[in-house]
Amino acid sequence: MHEPPAKDTGIIPVRSSPVSSPSGGSSRAHRLLIMASAAVAWWKLRDARRVLIPLTAAVPLVGLAAWLGRNAVLSELAPTTVTLHLATAQVIFAMLLLAWVWSRPAQADDAESSGSGSVGDGRWFRFWTLAAAAATMVVLLSGSYAVGRGAGTICPSWPLCDSGLIPNVSLGWVHMAHRGLAGAAAVLVAWVAHVGWRRRRSSPAMGKISLLAVGLLVVQMAAGAANPWFDFVPAVRAIHLSLATALWGSLVVMAALSWQPALEGSSTAVSTSWRVIRDYVALMKPVIISLLLITALGGMFLATEGVPSLSLALLVLSGGTLAAGGAQALNHYLERDIDRLMSRTRHRPVADERVRPGSALLFGILLNIAGFVLLAGWVNLLSALLTLSATLFYVLVYTGLLKRSTPQNIVIGGAAGAVPPMVGWTAVTGSLELPAIYLFAIIFFWTPPHFWALALLIKRDYARANVPMLPVVSGEAATARGIMLHLIILVTLTVLFFTIETVGLIYLTGAVALGAPFLVMAWRLLRSGGMRGARPLYLYSLAYLAGIFALVMVDSTIRL
Repeated sequence: MHEPPAKDTGIIPVRSSPVSSPSGGSSRAHRLLIMASAAVAWWKLRDARRVLIPLTAAVPLVGLAAWLGRNAVLSELAPTTVTLHLATAQVIFAMLLLAWVWSRPAQADDAESSGSGSVGDGRWFRFWTLAAAAATMVVLLSGSYAVGRGAGTICPSWPLCDSGLIPNVSLGWVHMAHRGLAGAAAVLVAWVAHVGWRRRRSSPAMGKISLLAVGLLVVQMAAGAANPWFDFVPAVRAIHLSLATALWGSLVVMAALSWQPALEGSSTAVSTSWRVIRDYVALMKPVIISLLLITALGGMFLATEGVPSLSLALLVLSGGTLAAGGAQALNHYLERDIDRLMSRTRHRPVADERVRPGSALLFGILLNIAGFVLLAGWVNLLSALLTLSATLFYVLVYTGLLKRSTPQNIVIGGAAGAVPPMVGWTAVTGSLELPAIYLFAIIFFWTPPHFWALALLIKRDYARANVPMLPVVSGEAATARGIMLHLIILVTLTVLFFTIETVGLIYLTGAVALGAPFLVMAWRLLRSGGMRGARPLYLYSLAYLAGIFALVMVDSTIRL
Protein backbone atom coordinates (compact mmCIF):
# COMPACT_ATOMS: atom_id res chain seq x y z
CA MET A 1 0.00 0.00 0.00
CA HIS A 2 2.94 2.27 0.60
CA GLU A 3 5.55 2.75 -2.09
CA PRO A 4 7.94 5.64 -1.45
CA PRO A 5 10.24 6.54 -4.33
CA ALA A 6 13.60 4.96 -4.92
CA LYS A 7 16.72 7.00 -4.60
CA ASP A 8 17.83 5.93 -8.08
CA THR A 9 14.74 6.78 -10.08
CA GLY A 10 15.26 10.48 -10.39
CA ILE A 11 11.96 11.13 -8.66
CA ILE A 12 11.75 13.55 -5.77
CA PRO A 13 11.70 11.48 -2.55
CA VAL A 14 8.42 11.34 -0.69
CA ARG A 15 9.52 9.81 2.59
CA SER A 16 8.30 12.18 5.22
CA SER A 17 5.45 11.23 7.47
CA PRO A 18 2.75 13.09 9.34
CA VAL A 19 4.81 12.82 12.47
CA SER A 20 8.50 12.88 11.73
CA SER A 21 10.93 13.69 8.97
CA PRO A 22 14.71 13.70 9.02
CA SER A 23 15.12 17.43 9.35
CA GLY A 24 13.47 20.80 8.98
CA GLY A 25 11.55 23.31 11.05
CA SER A 26 8.26 21.47 10.66
CA SER A 27 9.82 18.33 12.12
CA ARG A 28 11.22 20.30 15.08
CA ALA A 29 7.77 21.79 15.69
CA HIS A 30 6.25 18.29 15.71
CA ARG A 31 8.79 17.12 18.25
CA LEU A 32 8.16 20.10 20.50
CA LEU A 33 4.39 19.59 20.34
CA ILE A 34 4.70 15.91 21.23
CA MET A 35 6.97 16.64 24.18
CA ALA A 36 4.68 19.44 25.33
CA SER A 37 1.66 17.09 25.15
CA ALA A 38 3.48 14.51 27.27
CA ALA A 39 4.44 17.20 29.80
CA VAL A 40 0.84 18.41 30.09
CA ALA A 41 -0.34 14.82 30.53
CA TRP A 42 2.09 14.31 33.42
CA TRP A 43 0.94 17.60 34.93
CA LYS A 44 -2.82 17.26 34.54
CA LEU A 45 -3.57 13.60 33.75
CA ARG A 46 -1.31 11.54 35.96
CA ASP A 47 -4.20 9.27 36.93
CA ALA A 48 -5.29 8.68 33.30
CA ARG A 49 -2.73 6.01 32.52
CA ARG A 50 -4.25 5.07 29.16
CA VAL A 51 -3.54 8.62 27.97
CA LEU A 52 -0.28 9.09 29.84
CA ILE A 53 1.44 5.91 28.64
CA PRO A 54 1.19 6.42 24.83
CA LEU A 55 2.14 10.10 25.11
CA THR A 56 5.14 9.25 27.27
CA ALA A 57 6.17 6.44 24.92
CA ALA A 58 6.08 8.89 22.01
CA VAL A 59 8.83 11.09 23.53
CA PRO A 60 11.80 8.65 23.22
CA LEU A 61 10.42 7.53 19.87
CA VAL A 62 10.71 11.13 18.66
CA GLY A 63 14.40 11.07 19.55
CA LEU A 64 14.83 7.72 17.81
CA ALA A 65 13.10 9.06 14.69
CA ALA A 66 15.41 12.07 14.61
CA TRP A 67 18.47 9.83 14.94
CA LEU A 68 17.24 7.47 12.21
CA GLY A 69 16.44 10.45 10.00
CA ARG A 70 19.98 11.73 10.39
CA ASN A 71 21.42 8.29 9.59
CA ALA A 72 19.12 7.99 6.58
CA VAL A 73 20.62 11.15 5.14
CA LEU A 74 24.20 10.18 5.99
CA SER A 75 23.75 6.70 4.48
CA GLU A 76 22.32 8.18 1.28
CA LEU A 77 18.87 6.75 2.00
CA ALA A 78 19.92 3.18 2.81
CA PRO A 79 16.75 1.03 2.47
CA THR A 80 16.82 -0.49 5.95
CA THR A 81 17.46 2.82 7.71
CA VAL A 82 14.71 4.60 5.78
CA THR A 83 12.29 1.75 6.50
CA LEU A 84 13.09 1.84 10.23
CA HIS A 85 12.63 5.63 10.19
CA LEU A 86 9.22 5.24 8.58
CA ALA A 87 8.24 2.53 11.08
CA THR A 88 9.20 4.76 14.01
CA ALA A 89 7.24 7.69 12.58
CA GLN A 90 4.15 5.53 12.08
CA VAL A 91 4.37 4.21 15.65
CA ILE A 92 4.55 7.79 16.96
CA PHE A 93 1.48 8.58 14.88
CA ALA A 94 -0.26 5.57 16.45
CA MET A 95 0.69 6.67 19.98
CA LEU A 96 -0.90 10.07 19.39
CA LEU A 97 -4.06 8.48 18.02
CA LEU A 98 -4.30 6.12 21.01
CA ALA A 99 -3.97 9.03 23.43
CA TRP A 100 -6.65 10.95 21.52
CA VAL A 101 -9.14 8.06 21.43
CA TRP A 102 -8.59 7.07 25.04
CA SER A 103 -8.91 10.66 26.23
CA ARG A 104 -12.54 10.82 25.11
CA PRO A 105 -15.24 9.72 27.57
CA ALA A 106 -15.68 5.98 27.20
CA GLN A 107 -19.12 4.71 26.23
CA ALA A 108 -20.38 1.48 27.69
CA ASP A 109 -20.76 -0.05 24.24
CA ASP A 110 -17.37 1.05 22.90
CA ALA A 111 -15.71 -1.88 24.62
CA GLU A 112 -17.91 -4.93 24.67
CA SER A 113 -17.04 -7.87 26.83
CA SER A 114 -15.95 -11.08 25.18
CA GLY A 115 -18.64 -13.56 24.36
CA SER A 116 -18.79 -17.03 22.93
CA GLY A 117 -15.96 -16.49 20.50
CA SER A 118 -17.70 -15.49 17.25
CA VAL A 119 -15.93 -12.89 15.14
CA GLY A 120 -18.36 -10.21 16.18
CA ASP A 121 -17.75 -10.67 19.89
CA GLY A 122 -15.56 -8.12 21.62
CA ARG A 123 -12.67 -10.41 22.51
CA TRP A 124 -12.15 -11.69 18.98
CA PHE A 125 -12.91 -8.39 17.29
CA ARG A 126 -10.13 -6.76 19.35
CA PHE A 127 -7.67 -9.35 18.11
CA TRP A 128 -8.63 -8.93 14.46
CA THR A 129 -8.46 -5.13 14.57
CA LEU A 130 -4.91 -5.48 15.86
CA ALA A 131 -4.14 -8.01 13.13
CA ALA A 132 -5.49 -5.66 10.44
CA ALA A 133 -3.46 -2.75 11.79
CA ALA A 134 -0.32 -4.89 11.96
CA ALA A 135 -0.87 -6.13 8.40
CA THR A 136 -1.20 -2.56 7.17
CA MET A 137 2.03 -1.61 8.89
CA VAL A 138 3.83 -4.55 7.26
CA VAL A 139 2.61 -3.41 3.84
CA LEU A 140 3.74 0.16 4.54
CA LEU A 141 7.21 -1.00 5.46
CA SER A 142 7.46 -3.48 2.60
CA GLY A 143 6.73 -0.67 0.14
CA SER A 144 9.42 1.51 1.67
CA TYR A 145 11.97 -1.28 1.56
CA ALA A 146 11.05 -2.32 -1.99
CA VAL A 147 11.64 1.20 -3.28
CA GLY A 148 14.84 1.55 -1.29
CA ARG A 149 16.10 -1.59 -3.02
CA GLY A 150 15.35 0.01 -6.40
CA ALA A 151 12.28 -2.13 -7.03
CA GLY A 152 9.70 0.68 -6.84
CA THR A 153 9.33 1.14 -10.60
CA ILE A 154 10.51 -2.28 -11.74
CA CYS A 155 6.99 -3.43 -12.63
CA PRO A 156 5.52 -0.87 -15.08
CA SER A 157 2.05 -2.46 -15.21
CA TRP A 158 -0.69 -3.39 -12.74
CA PRO A 159 -1.84 -5.83 -11.41
CA LEU A 160 0.74 -8.01 -13.20
CA CYS A 161 4.43 -7.25 -13.46
CA ASP A 162 5.42 -6.30 -17.02
CA SER A 163 2.41 -8.14 -18.48
CA GLY A 164 3.20 -11.34 -16.61
CA LEU A 165 2.59 -12.90 -13.22
CA ILE A 166 6.20 -14.06 -12.92
CA PRO A 167 8.71 -11.17 -12.84
CA ASN A 168 11.57 -11.48 -15.31
CA VAL A 169 14.11 -9.77 -13.02
CA SER A 170 15.06 -10.55 -9.43
CA LEU A 171 13.96 -7.17 -8.07
CA GLY A 172 10.56 -7.83 -9.56
CA TRP A 173 10.01 -10.44 -6.85
CA VAL A 174 10.56 -7.78 -4.20
CA HIS A 175 8.02 -5.51 -5.88
CA MET A 176 5.46 -8.29 -6.35
CA ALA A 177 5.92 -9.43 -2.75
CA HIS A 178 4.80 -5.94 -1.73
CA ARG A 179 1.74 -6.21 -3.98
CA GLY A 180 0.95 -9.68 -2.63
CA LEU A 181 1.15 -8.45 0.95
CA ALA A 182 -1.05 -5.49 0.01
CA GLY A 183 -3.67 -7.78 -1.49
CA ALA A 184 -3.76 -10.07 1.55
CA ALA A 185 -3.93 -7.11 3.92
CA ALA A 186 -6.73 -5.54 1.87
CA VAL A 187 -8.90 -8.63 2.33
CA LEU A 188 -8.30 -8.61 6.08
CA VAL A 189 -8.94 -4.86 6.41
CA ALA A 190 -12.17 -5.09 4.39
CA TRP A 191 -13.44 -7.94 6.53
CA VAL A 192 -12.60 -6.20 9.82
CA ALA A 193 -14.24 -2.99 8.60
CA HIS A 194 -17.34 -4.98 7.66
CA VAL A 195 -17.57 -6.46 11.15
CA GLY A 196 -16.97 -3.02 12.65
CA TRP A 197 -19.77 -1.52 10.52
CA ARG A 198 -22.17 -4.17 11.82
CA ARG A 199 -21.49 -2.88 15.35
CA ARG A 200 -22.52 0.70 14.49
CA ARG A 201 -25.72 0.59 16.56
CA SER A 202 -23.90 -0.29 19.76
CA SER A 203 -20.88 1.87 18.92
CA PRO A 204 -21.54 4.75 16.47
CA ALA A 205 -17.87 5.74 16.58
CA MET A 206 -16.85 2.26 15.44
CA GLY A 207 -19.34 2.42 12.58
CA LYS A 208 -17.97 5.75 11.36
CA ILE A 209 -14.32 4.76 11.49
CA SER A 210 -15.10 1.42 9.78
CA LEU A 211 -16.81 3.26 6.94
CA LEU A 212 -13.83 5.61 6.67
CA ALA A 213 -11.42 2.65 6.57
CA VAL A 214 -13.32 1.04 3.69
CA GLY A 215 -13.31 4.30 1.76
CA LEU A 216 -9.58 4.80 2.32
CA LEU A 217 -8.90 1.20 1.32
CA VAL A 218 -10.71 1.58 -2.02
CA VAL A 219 -9.04 4.91 -2.86
CA GLN A 220 -5.67 3.60 -1.71
CA MET A 221 -5.93 0.57 -4.00
CA ALA A 222 -6.78 2.89 -6.89
CA ALA A 223 -3.78 5.08 -6.03
CA GLY A 224 -1.51 2.03 -5.95
CA ALA A 225 -2.71 0.99 -9.40
CA ALA A 226 -2.35 4.57 -10.67
CA ASN A 227 1.37 4.62 -9.89
CA PRO A 228 2.41 2.45 -12.86
CA TRP A 229 -0.44 3.77 -15.02
CA PHE A 230 0.89 7.34 -14.62
CA ASP A 231 4.60 6.40 -14.77
CA PHE A 232 5.16 6.90 -11.03
CA VAL A 233 4.83 10.68 -11.11
CA PRO A 234 5.64 12.38 -7.75
CA ALA A 235 2.07 13.60 -7.13
CA VAL A 236 0.59 10.09 -7.39
CA ARG A 237 3.30 8.66 -5.17
CA ALA A 238 2.68 11.32 -2.54
CA ILE A 239 -1.05 10.52 -2.61
CA HIS A 240 -0.25 6.82 -2.30
CA LEU A 241 1.86 7.38 0.82
CA SER A 242 -0.61 9.80 2.41
CA LEU A 243 -3.56 7.45 1.89
CA ALA A 244 -1.57 4.51 3.28
CA THR A 245 -0.78 6.50 6.42
CA ALA A 246 -4.42 7.56 6.75
CA LEU A 247 -5.57 3.94 6.40
CA TRP A 248 -3.06 2.86 9.04
CA GLY A 249 -4.37 5.61 11.31
CA SER A 250 -8.00 4.56 10.84
CA LEU A 251 -7.16 0.97 11.81
CA VAL A 252 -5.27 2.17 14.88
CA VAL A 253 -8.38 4.11 15.89
CA MET A 254 -10.54 1.00 15.33
CA ALA A 255 -8.23 -1.03 17.53
CA ALA A 256 -8.18 1.69 20.19
CA LEU A 257 -11.99 1.86 20.23
CA SER A 258 -12.33 -1.91 20.49
CA TRP A 259 -9.85 -2.05 23.38
CA GLN A 260 -11.25 0.96 25.22
CA PRO A 261 -12.80 -0.13 28.52
CA ALA A 262 -16.17 1.15 29.61
CA LEU A 263 -16.31 3.50 32.59
CA GLU A 264 -17.46 0.68 34.83
CA GLY A 265 -15.49 -2.50 35.01
CA SER A 266 -12.56 -1.06 33.07
CA SER A 267 -9.96 -3.05 34.97
CA THR A 268 -11.74 -6.28 34.03
CA ALA A 269 -11.79 -5.27 30.36
CA VAL A 270 -8.09 -4.41 30.40
CA SER A 271 -7.12 -7.66 32.11
CA THR A 272 -9.22 -9.64 29.62
CA SER A 273 -7.50 -7.90 26.72
CA TRP A 274 -4.06 -8.64 28.09
CA ARG A 275 -5.02 -12.27 28.63
CA VAL A 276 -5.88 -12.55 24.95
CA ILE A 277 -2.48 -11.15 24.01
CA ARG A 278 -0.69 -13.46 26.43
CA ASP A 279 -2.56 -16.47 25.06
CA TYR A 280 -1.57 -15.76 21.48
CA VAL A 281 2.02 -15.12 22.52
CA ALA A 282 1.93 -18.42 24.42
CA LEU A 283 0.80 -20.17 21.22
CA MET A 284 4.15 -19.20 19.70
CA LYS A 285 6.21 -20.73 22.58
CA PRO A 286 8.64 -17.80 22.81
CA VAL A 287 11.18 -19.68 24.98
CA ILE A 288 11.65 -22.28 22.24
CA ILE A 289 11.85 -19.56 19.60
CA SER A 290 14.62 -17.75 21.47
CA LEU A 291 16.85 -20.85 21.34
CA LEU A 292 16.11 -21.33 17.63
CA LEU A 293 17.06 -17.72 16.92
CA ILE A 294 20.40 -18.14 18.71
CA THR A 295 21.23 -21.05 16.41
CA ALA A 296 20.20 -19.04 13.33
CA LEU A 297 22.47 -16.21 14.44
CA GLY A 298 25.30 -18.71 14.88
CA GLY A 299 24.91 -19.74 11.26
CA MET A 300 25.00 -16.09 10.14
CA PHE A 301 28.13 -15.27 12.15
CA LEU A 302 29.90 -18.37 10.83
CA ALA A 303 28.99 -17.59 7.19
CA THR A 304 30.01 -13.94 7.55
CA GLU A 305 33.23 -14.82 9.42
CA GLY A 306 32.36 -11.93 11.69
CA VAL A 307 29.37 -9.84 12.64
CA PRO A 308 26.59 -10.06 10.02
CA SER A 309 24.74 -7.05 8.66
CA LEU A 310 22.25 -5.70 11.21
CA SER A 311 19.53 -5.36 8.59
CA LEU A 312 20.00 -8.92 7.35
CA ALA A 313 20.08 -10.27 10.90
CA LEU A 314 16.83 -8.46 11.75
CA LEU A 315 15.15 -9.82 8.63
CA VAL A 316 16.25 -13.40 9.32
CA LEU A 317 15.29 -13.22 12.99
CA SER A 318 11.91 -11.66 12.17
CA GLY A 319 11.12 -14.23 9.48
CA GLY A 320 12.34 -17.04 11.72
CA THR A 321 10.21 -15.81 14.63
CA LEU A 322 7.10 -15.69 12.46
CA ALA A 323 7.67 -19.14 10.98
CA ALA A 324 8.68 -20.83 14.24
CA GLY A 325 5.81 -19.18 16.12
CA GLY A 326 3.41 -20.31 13.42
CA ALA A 327 4.70 -23.88 13.62
CA GLN A 328 4.23 -23.90 17.39
CA ALA A 329 0.68 -22.54 17.04
CA LEU A 330 -0.11 -25.36 14.60
CA ASN A 331 1.35 -27.80 17.13
CA HIS A 332 -1.07 -26.44 19.77
CA TYR A 333 -3.91 -27.06 17.32
CA LEU A 334 -2.87 -30.62 16.41
CA GLU A 335 -1.97 -31.77 19.94
CA ARG A 336 -4.84 -30.21 21.88
CA ASP A 337 -6.22 -33.66 22.80
CA ILE A 338 -2.84 -34.80 24.15
CA ASP A 339 -2.25 -31.50 25.94
CA ARG A 340 -5.51 -31.87 27.89
CA LEU A 341 -4.29 -35.19 29.33
CA MET A 342 -0.89 -33.97 30.51
CA SER A 343 -0.44 -31.91 33.67
CA ARG A 344 2.43 -29.95 32.07
CA THR A 345 0.35 -28.83 29.07
CA ARG A 346 -3.28 -28.89 30.09
CA HIS A 347 -3.30 -25.14 30.74
CA ARG A 348 -2.10 -24.25 27.27
CA PRO A 349 -4.44 -21.80 25.49
CA VAL A 350 -6.09 -24.26 23.08
CA ALA A 351 -6.19 -27.18 25.49
CA ASP A 352 -7.76 -24.94 28.13
CA GLU A 353 -10.25 -23.58 25.54
CA ARG A 354 -9.09 -19.98 25.94
CA VAL A 355 -8.26 -19.91 22.23
CA ARG A 356 -10.48 -21.68 19.73
CA PRO A 357 -8.78 -24.44 17.67
CA GLY A 358 -9.77 -22.76 14.42
CA SER A 359 -8.24 -19.47 15.54
CA ALA A 360 -4.96 -21.19 16.49
CA LEU A 361 -4.92 -22.93 13.11
CA LEU A 362 -5.50 -19.68 11.22
CA PHE A 363 -2.95 -17.85 13.39
CA GLY A 364 -0.31 -20.48 12.66
CA ILE A 365 -0.96 -20.45 8.91
CA LEU A 366 -0.86 -16.64 8.70
CA LEU A 367 2.40 -16.46 10.66
CA ASN A 368 4.03 -18.98 8.34
CA ILE A 369 2.83 -17.15 5.23
CA ALA A 370 4.17 -13.88 6.62
CA GLY A 371 7.50 -15.50 7.51
CA PHE A 372 7.88 -17.06 4.06
CA VAL A 373 7.03 -13.82 2.24
CA LEU A 374 9.44 -11.85 4.40
CA LEU A 375 12.34 -14.23 3.84
CA ALA A 376 11.63 -14.81 0.14
CA GLY A 377 11.18 -11.12 -0.62
CA TRP A 378 13.96 -9.60 1.46
CA VAL A 379 16.50 -12.36 2.16
CA ASN A 380 16.48 -15.10 -0.49
CA LEU A 381 14.26 -17.90 -1.73
CA LEU A 382 16.47 -20.72 -0.41
CA SER A 383 16.26 -19.42 3.16
CA ALA A 384 12.48 -19.10 2.83
CA LEU A 385 12.13 -22.64 1.46
CA LEU A 386 14.32 -24.11 4.20
CA THR A 387 12.22 -22.35 6.84
CA LEU A 388 8.98 -23.59 5.27
CA SER A 389 10.38 -27.12 5.04
CA ALA A 390 11.14 -27.06 8.77
CA THR A 391 7.55 -26.09 9.55
CA LEU A 392 6.10 -28.74 7.25
CA PHE A 393 8.41 -31.43 8.64
CA TYR A 394 7.62 -30.46 12.24
CA VAL A 395 3.86 -30.30 11.69
CA LEU A 396 3.26 -33.11 9.20
CA VAL A 397 6.05 -35.62 9.86
CA TYR A 398 6.87 -35.21 13.56
CA THR A 399 3.54 -34.07 15.03
CA GLY A 400 1.23 -35.73 12.52
CA LEU A 401 2.96 -39.09 11.91
CA LEU A 402 5.81 -39.89 14.31
CA LYS A 403 4.94 -38.59 17.75
CA ARG A 404 1.99 -40.92 18.32
CA SER A 405 3.42 -43.96 16.53
CA THR A 406 7.10 -44.59 17.42
CA PRO A 407 9.50 -44.09 20.35
CA GLN A 408 12.03 -42.84 17.79
CA ASN A 409 9.77 -39.84 17.11
CA ILE A 410 12.17 -37.23 18.42
CA VAL A 411 15.21 -38.84 16.77
CA ILE A 412 13.74 -38.26 13.33
CA GLY A 413 11.51 -35.29 14.14
CA GLY A 414 14.42 -33.37 15.64
CA ALA A 415 15.52 -32.51 12.11
CA ALA A 416 12.95 -29.69 12.05
CA GLY A 417 14.62 -27.87 14.93
CA ALA A 418 18.04 -28.28 13.31
CA VAL A 419 17.18 -26.15 10.26
CA PRO A 420 17.61 -22.57 11.68
CA PRO A 421 21.45 -22.46 11.48
CA MET A 422 21.21 -23.53 7.83
CA VAL A 423 18.77 -20.67 7.26
CA GLY A 424 21.25 -18.27 8.84
CA TRP A 425 24.06 -19.61 6.65
CA THR A 426 22.08 -19.46 3.40
CA ALA A 427 20.83 -15.95 4.22
CA VAL A 428 24.46 -14.79 4.01
CA THR A 429 25.86 -17.07 1.30
CA GLY A 430 22.84 -18.05 -0.80
CA SER A 431 23.95 -21.71 -0.79
CA LEU A 432 24.28 -24.73 1.50
CA GLU A 433 27.80 -25.87 2.36
CA LEU A 434 29.53 -28.29 4.73
CA PRO A 435 29.78 -25.91 7.77
CA ALA A 436 26.00 -25.42 7.68
CA ILE A 437 25.51 -29.20 7.56
CA TYR A 438 27.75 -29.55 10.63
CA LEU A 439 25.60 -27.05 12.55
CA PHE A 440 22.50 -28.97 11.46
CA ALA A 441 24.05 -32.23 12.68
CA ILE A 442 25.00 -30.75 16.06
CA ILE A 443 21.38 -29.83 16.80
CA PHE A 444 20.11 -33.10 15.29
CA PHE A 445 22.16 -35.21 17.73
CA TRP A 446 21.52 -32.80 20.64
CA THR A 447 17.75 -33.10 20.34
CA PRO A 448 17.18 -36.71 21.55
CA PRO A 449 19.18 -36.37 24.82
CA HIS A 450 17.44 -33.08 25.53
CA PHE A 451 13.91 -34.41 25.00
CA TRP A 452 14.53 -37.82 26.53
CA ALA A 453 15.75 -36.14 29.73
CA LEU A 454 12.47 -34.21 29.79
CA ALA A 455 10.53 -37.40 29.01
CA LEU A 456 12.09 -39.08 32.05
CA LEU A 457 10.75 -36.26 34.22
CA ILE A 458 7.20 -36.42 32.85
CA LYS A 459 7.02 -40.11 31.99
CA ARG A 460 3.61 -40.48 33.68
CA ASP A 461 2.18 -37.63 31.62
CA TYR A 462 3.26 -39.27 28.38
CA ALA A 463 1.90 -42.64 29.52
CA ARG A 464 -1.45 -41.04 30.43
CA ALA A 465 -1.64 -39.40 27.01
CA ASN A 466 -0.59 -42.64 25.27
CA VAL A 467 2.44 -41.00 23.64
CA PRO A 468 5.13 -43.66 22.98
CA MET A 469 8.14 -41.73 24.23
CA LEU A 470 11.22 -43.88 24.85
CA PRO A 471 10.93 -44.02 28.70
CA VAL A 472 7.30 -45.19 28.38
CA VAL A 473 8.01 -47.89 25.81
CA SER A 474 11.51 -49.12 26.68
CA GLY A 475 12.02 -48.00 30.26
CA GLU A 476 14.32 -45.62 32.08
CA ALA A 477 17.53 -47.63 31.73
CA ALA A 478 17.18 -47.89 27.95
CA THR A 479 16.51 -44.15 27.80
CA ALA A 480 19.68 -43.43 29.78
CA ARG A 481 21.67 -45.60 27.35
CA GLY A 482 20.16 -43.74 24.41
CA ILE A 483 21.07 -40.40 25.97
CA MET A 484 24.66 -41.54 26.56
CA LEU A 485 25.06 -42.85 23.00
CA HIS A 486 23.76 -39.66 21.40
CA LEU A 487 25.89 -37.47 23.66
CA ILE A 488 29.05 -39.35 22.70
CA ILE A 489 28.23 -38.73 19.05
CA LEU A 490 27.30 -35.10 19.76
CA VAL A 491 30.45 -34.17 21.67
CA THR A 492 32.61 -35.98 19.12
CA LEU A 493 30.89 -34.09 16.33
CA THR A 494 31.43 -30.72 17.99
CA VAL A 495 35.16 -31.48 18.26
CA LEU A 496 35.40 -32.77 14.67
CA PHE A 497 33.90 -29.49 13.51
CA PHE A 498 37.31 -27.94 14.24
CA THR A 499 38.96 -30.18 11.63
CA ILE A 500 37.30 -28.47 8.65
CA GLU A 501 38.99 -25.21 9.72
CA THR A 502 35.78 -23.19 9.77
CA VAL A 503 36.10 -22.62 13.50
CA GLY A 504 39.19 -21.94 15.59
CA LEU A 505 40.74 -22.55 18.98
CA ILE A 506 38.24 -20.45 20.94
CA TYR A 507 35.43 -22.69 19.71
CA LEU A 508 37.39 -25.92 20.22
CA THR A 509 38.39 -25.08 23.79
CA GLY A 510 34.88 -24.06 24.70
CA ALA A 511 33.28 -27.11 23.02
CA VAL A 512 35.48 -29.46 25.03
CA ALA A 513 34.79 -27.53 28.25
CA LEU A 514 31.03 -27.67 27.65
CA GLY A 515 30.96 -31.28 26.46
CA ALA A 516 32.90 -32.84 29.34
CA PRO A 517 30.34 -32.08 32.10
CA PHE A 518 27.53 -33.08 29.74
CA LEU A 519 29.08 -36.55 29.36
CA VAL A 520 29.69 -36.81 33.11
CA MET A 521 26.03 -36.02 33.83
CA ALA A 522 24.91 -38.61 31.26
CA TRP A 523 27.23 -41.22 32.86
CA ARG A 524 25.74 -40.55 36.29
CA LEU A 525 22.25 -40.89 34.82
CA LEU A 526 23.23 -44.21 33.24
CA ARG A 527 24.67 -45.55 36.51
CA SER A 528 21.58 -44.53 38.48
CA GLY A 529 19.29 -46.50 36.19
CA GLY A 530 17.81 -43.55 34.39
CA MET A 531 16.15 -41.17 36.86
CA ARG A 532 18.60 -39.51 39.25
CA GLY A 533 20.10 -36.52 37.54
CA ALA A 534 17.49 -36.22 34.75
CA ARG A 535 16.45 -32.70 35.75
CA PRO A 536 19.95 -31.14 35.88
CA LEU A 537 20.83 -32.89 32.62
CA TYR A 538 17.73 -31.46 30.96
CA LEU A 539 18.47 -27.94 32.20
CA TYR A 540 22.15 -28.21 31.25
CA SER A 541 21.21 -29.31 27.74
CA LEU A 542 19.54 -25.94 27.16
CA ALA A 543 22.58 -24.02 28.35
CA TYR A 544 24.86 -26.35 26.36
CA LEU A 545 23.27 -25.65 22.97
CA ALA A 546 23.14 -21.91 23.59
CA GLY A 547 26.79 -22.07 24.72
CA ILE A 548 27.97 -23.96 21.62
CA PHE A 549 26.41 -21.42 19.28
CA ALA A 550 27.65 -18.52 21.40
CA LEU A 551 31.15 -20.00 20.94
CA VAL A 552 30.57 -20.13 17.18
CA MET A 553 29.66 -16.43 17.19
CA VAL A 554 32.61 -15.38 19.37
CA ASP A 555 35.05 -17.52 17.40
CA SER A 556 33.79 -16.10 14.10
CA THR A 557 34.45 -12.60 15.39
CA ILE A 558 37.77 -13.21 17.17
CA ARG A 559 39.69 -15.97 15.38
CA LEU A 560 42.82 -17.38 17.11
